[in-house]
Amino acid sequence: MFGMSFGKVAVLVAIIAIVWFGFRWFQRWEKERREAADGRGAGRLNRGREAPGAGAKAREPEVMTACRICGAYVAPGARSCGKPNCPFPRA
Repeated sequence: MFGMSFGKVAVLVAIIAIVWFGFRWFQRWEKERREAADGRGAGRLNRGREAPGAGAKAREPEVMTACRICGAYVAPGARSCGKPNCPFPRA
């Protein structure tokens, strides 16, 4: 009744393989989803071809300067805020 035939062993191995590979696929999918949500993922096309983050440009911080009239920090090339005596050009 509970004898081990070749058919039973083959079905058992197939079930174990399906569960194993399904679990690995789910882990990989979950990792890619988390990386995409964090903005780090390069997607499926770049997997294994380059270092993580190598394709993304590193953003440099902008140097801000204080406005001599109001004291607010603005980026270089900023437009006028509309206040009287604003030193920046009007838009």
